[in-house]
Amino acid sequence: GKAAVMPLKGLKGVKLAIDQLEQSANDNVRGVYLAGLKNIVQETPADTGRARNNWFLSVTAPSNKTTTSASIGGGGSLSQASKMPKRVLGKKIFFTNNLPYTGVLEYGGFPKPVKKGSYIKRSGEYEKLSENGYSKQLKGAKGWVRINLKRMQSKIKKL
Repeated sequence: GKAAVMPLKGLKGVKLAIDQLEQSANDNVRGVYLAGLKNIVQETPADTGRARNNWFLSVTAPSNKTTTSASIGGGGSLSQASKMPKRVLGKKIFFTNNLPYTGVLEYGGFPKPVKKGSYIKRSGEYEKLSENGYSKQLKGAKGWVRINLKRMQSKIKKL
């Protein structure tokens, strides 16, 4: 005999629910990314603001760009972060800063101890802007990118 083929009732609803779950997960992860990248930009130690303004968002491969544009507010970098694709799940997303001293800001490497400090044009005096090899703007933290990535990872695990 022939097997009876019966339509599966409610399949449309199940497929819709799965699509909505995936969309919700994507939006939640994207939200964590956007908030985390904003923190990375805003916490980048700034003298002229050049490092803060040199973050570039790219998909698939890291960017090799730099800009001479300086912005204490990091406006250029924040607009880069806003270029986050609508779909992030399953994509490799990079937020890259190619300035040669970004590694020193994150991992340390300023002179220990500081002998004279940096010359400040406004005051005409020298000021010690680093301590124990790190920018004083990091308030004793060792780097800020890794700290923010750990925060982002923790938030994603809780989703």
